[in-house]
Amino acid sequence: MTGVEDALGRLTEVADWMRWRVGAPADGELACATLAGSPGDVARAVATSADVRGTDDPVVLASLWWQGYAYRVGGTALACWLLTGVAPDVRAERMAVGVGRGRPASVVYGSTEATDDAGQLSDWLFAGHLDLVAASLGAGRRLGSGLVWGNVAAACAAGAGAVREAAGPGWHDGVAAFLAAAPHDLDGLGAWEPTPTWAYHRRTCCLWWKTTTSNGALCSDCSLHRDTEGE
Repeated sequence: MTGVEDALGRLTEVADWMRWRVGAPADGELACATLAGSPGDVARAVATSADVRGTDDPVVLASLWWQGYAYRVGGTALACWLLTGVAPDVRAERMAVGVGRGRPASVVYGSTEATDDAGQLSDWLFAGHLDLVAASLGAGRRLGSGLVWGNVAAACAAGAGAVREAAGPGWHDGVAAFLAAAPHDLDGLGAWEPTPTWAYHRRTCCLWWKTTTSNGALCSDCSLHRDTEGE
């Protein structure tokens, strides 16, 4: 099996915005194990994103922070696995997240352990990480499960979409294997449309349109888009 740093290096060649490094957390980076066990730390992390998001609505802030977090943690790992057949160890105790402009912006892997198995990737990602941080996120605010896991589904889809062409024909089977292993009905929270670019359409809304920075616009994959065909 290819080493995880080699696999992540290949990912960087395809999607250089998926920033990562291997090592210990540095000052200003958030230890994921701390977030998994501390609703207060999650609340403080969410609150720091208010100015750049353009809202003080606690539910909107939590939704958008969570979506960015899930993209960095889950989207990066899934993209790496689809592209190379190797996924990094994404258990919370083995990771940290870097912050840029108040938002999750990079990941730090504290281990070079890796897996080539979709089931193990799912176990590491959900039971070992996102389920725990989601519990901390929901401890101080009321968030629907559709919003929480719809954001994760969209974040993973964004990671998968970034490597679709580079991953080749095995991409479709890889996405199907990941979704089959994933909990929370991830497969039912969105769908890939067989357009030339395989666009993803989610079945829940992340609430970005409620921020001032959106100017009322909807995300391209938003569930709130109306079907205007025939009008």
